[in-house]
Amino acid sequence: TFETPDGIQTMHANTVVSTIPAHSIADVLKPVLPNTQGIFETVRAEIDRLGIYHPPVAAVTVAYPKKSFRDIELPNGFGNLQGLPGFGSLNPRSEGVRTLGTLWSSSLFPGRAPEDYHLLLNYIGGSRDVGLVELSRDEIIDEVDKGCRQVLLQDSAPEPKVLGLKIWPTAIPQYELGHLEIIKDLEEAEKQVDGLWVCGNYRTGVAFPDCVTFGYDHAKVVADYLEGKDGAATTTAATPESDSAKSETIEAR
Repeated sequence: TFETPDGIQTMHANTVVSTIPAHSIADVLKPVLPNTQGIFETVRAEIDRLGIYHPPVAAVTVAYPKKSFRDIELPNGFGNLQGLPGFGSLNPRSEGVRTLGTLWSSSLFPGRAPEDYHLLLNYIGGSRDVGLVELSRDEIIDEVDKGCRQVLLQDSAPEPKVLGLKIWPTAIPQYELGHLEIIKDLEEAEKQVDGLWVCGNYRTGVAFPDCVTFGYDHAKVVADYLEGKDGAATTTAATPESDSAKSETIEAR
């Protein structure tokens, strides 16, 4: 049962695969798996957490002229940094850069920016920087610009062209101390309902390739389940047994 602009709708299915985030799923599962509410609201005193933690992250897209990037040759023959010859960059906390990392979008996907510009998608925030949510839009952009200047840009680089900013209050789930115990409890609860799978990036890995791979693999699991169920129904319909025949079979076993 779910809500739509046309009202509440009800759908009957042989299988259900849920990928609802852990921070929103407890109330959804309560009618069918009552004991899962406690799982997703487990008090984790040793790390001062409740359930599976999803810290805030902001995604900020900016652009700078290519000539404003540092004119240096990268090691191992990768090329000149001014051309951004790669996927992106990650910033260890030890470097003092607040931005978590930057995707070099215009290097990854052609046509994303004019020929004389580079487009950058920056991520800032995370479990070690929850104060992000207290910053204004302009303050977040300033922090991202500061990070780009620390890592990629020349001192003379102009102000960024800001193309987008999105704050995710509950972003990537954290695999913290006690996470495996939560997942084990969920697996046991899941077994109580035949044909129901509770999935998501808090179980399979947060990276996009991990999520896609799991989706393909689990689709096969669901297909095998449905095929087995249909096969059992066909066999039963084709070879009906009387009550006495069933009793004899059970006694023989």
